[in-house]
Amino acid sequence: MKIKRNSLIIGLLCYVMWGILPVYWNLLTGVNPILILCCRIVFAFVFTFGVLMVTRRMQTFRSTLKDKASMRFIIPSSLVITFNWGLYIWAVNTGHILDSSLGYYMNPLVVFLLGIIIFREKYTKLQLAAVILAFIGVLISVIAYGSFPIIAVGLSLSFATYGVLKKKAHTDPIAGIAIESLLMAPFAIAFALIFMTDSIATIRSTDLLLLIGGGAVTAIPLMMYSHAVNGIPFIIIGFFQYVSPSLALIYGLISGENLSAAQLVSFFFIGLGLIVFSIALFRIAKKEPATS
Repeated sequence: MKIKRNSLIIGLLCYVMWGILPVYWNLLTGVNPILILCCRIVFAFVFTFGVLMVTRRMQTFRSTLKDKASMRFIIPSSLVITFNWGLYIWAVNTGHILDSSLGYYMNPLVVFLLGIIIFREKYTKLQLAAVILAFIGVLISVIAYGSFPIIAVGLSLSFATYGVLKKKAHTDPIAGIAIESLLMAPFAIAFALIFMTDSIATIRSTDLLLLIGGGAVTAIPLMMYSHAVNGIPFIIIGFFQYVSPSLALIYGLISGENLSAAQLVSFFFIGLGLIVFSIALFRIAKKEPATS
C-alpha cells in the first residue's frame, strides 16, 4: 500500500488530539461518565450532520446509507466503538486507570499483527525491531500489574477491531462517523432519559456547553482517523497509537503523578521503539517517496 503524505500527517495529528483530550474531559469531572458517553454519541451526530450540510455532502451520506457493502462494516463498527468508549469510561470511573492506560499501549501490537494477517501488509526488519522493543515495554507493564489484564485486552482488541472495520468500509470519513453516531444516538437518548434523569437535572450551564462541544472533540479525531486508515498501511496507524498515551503520560506527570520503576523501564522501551519505528518510516519514505 502506498503511503499518502496527507494521510500520514492527519493520522499523527489525530493521535495528538486524542492524547490531549483528557484535559478536556477533566473539565467534566462532576458529570456522570455514562451521561458523558450518551452526550458524546448524540452531539457527535449533530456535529457531523451539520458539517455534511454545510459542505453539501448530504448525497454522500444518503448513498453510504444505501450502500450495503459499506453498511456491512459501519453497523458493527458503531457497536464496537461504543463498547470501547463505555469500557474505557467504566474502567476510569471504577479505579482501573492502569488497565485503560495499558490497553492503549497494547493496541499498536494488536494492530501490527492484524495489519499483517488481515491486510497482508509487509514490514521491514527495523519495524519488527521497533515492535519487539515496544512489546518488551508492554510485557514489563503486564508483569508489574500482577494478573491477567482483561480490561486492557478488551480495550486494545475493541479499538483494533474498530480500525479494521473502518479500513474495510473505506467510506467518506464524515459520512461514516455521522452514520455510526446516528445508529447509536436513539439508544443513547433513550438510556439517558430513562436512567439518567437525576444526572441531567444537576447539569450546570458550563457543563452543558462542554458536553455539546464534546461532540466536536469526539467526531473530529474520529474523522481524521477514518481518513488516515484509508491512506496509509494499518501497521503505521497502529504505531501512531503510542503518541496518545505518551502525551497523556506527560500530562499526568505535569499534574503531579509519579512513575514507578517498572513504569519508567516500560516507557523507556516503548519510547525506544517509537524512535526506531520513526527511523524505519523515514527510510521507507526515502526509498519510496510518499504521494500527496
